[in-house]
Amino acid sequence: MNPAVSIIVPNLNGRSMLEKCLDSLWRQEYKDFEVVVVDNGSVDGSLDYLESLREARLQLVRLPENRGFAGGCNAGIRRARGRYVATLNNDAEAEAGWLGALVA
Repeated sequence: MNPAVSIIVPNLNGRSMLEKCLDSLWRQEYKDFEVVVVDNGSVDGSLDYLESLREARLQLVRLPENRGFAGGCNAGIRRARGRYVATLNNDAEAEAGWLGALVA
């Protein structure tokens, strides 16, 4: 079953920010979503961290080089399965009602 929303999070060497960002997404009140993290060729341990997560709603797209915010988002959107797409910076923390309000 496809999720209603795909949240695309582009990342470039943002290991220090990813945990807070992703934790804020797992705490969303609206639960029908997936998260697609697009790694733009990080060398800071981001991939190791992301690969260690055991979250069924998480997809990881590995890019060999930095394609920038738009290029990362586009790669994530190509992988997305949701009816709706939302993008979120890796340094952002979403309030618990963010996604529900966005869908409404």
